[in-house]
This record gives sequence, structure tokens and C-alpha cells, in this order.
Amino acid sequence: MSNTPHETLITIDKVELDLWADIYCKARLASLIDVTLSEFLQRPYEFLKESGQASALDCLENGFFPMMPAQVKISRDIQRAWEGSDKKLRLDRQHLQLVHSSCGKER
Repeated sequence: MSNTPHETLITIDKVELDLWADIYCKARLASLIDVTLSEFLQRPYEFLKESGQASALDCLENGFFPMMPAQVKISRDIQRAWEGSDKKLRLDRQHLQLVHSSCGKER
């Protein structure tokens, strides 16, 4: 028995290969993350998400191009800002607020 790891052979038809290659090119994945087409074909959804192009399939299905690299960067910046404001909002809500009441006291 050999200790060499065996790669699983994945076979797809030409139409599907062309489809995924088109998505890889139009989503400009090589300029966003360090991934080759052969690596992309093994885990396409994972690489689309990692690159910030998770919406690429929806865009292409609806006749639009995926985001350009500059748009992906801006989208990530916006998402980080929103995430930060959500965390701040959650922290603010964890504190008790003192409320002064005059109930039971006569003035």
C-alpha cells in the first residue's frame, strides 16, 4: 500500500466545463484571489464566496456581469463597516439604562 495521497478524478462534460470556465473568467477570479481554473473547478462555490463574488451566478443568470475587482473591494469595505456597526449596536444594547422615576414620591 502506498502512502501517496490519491486525487479524486472529477469528470464533467464539455458544456459544463465551458460554463464554469466562463464564470471563472467573467468573475475575474484570478485577479481577486490566487486560484487556477483547475482548482476553481474542484470547489467553485467556495472560491466564489472567498473572492467576494458569491453573487456572480445570479448576475450572469440575469444577464448582468459580475462585479469588477474594484466593486468587490468596495463591497467588502461596506460589509465590514456594517458588521462593525452591528457589533457596536449589540454592545450598546447589552448595557442597562438607568431610568429615574417619580412614582411614589410626592413633589
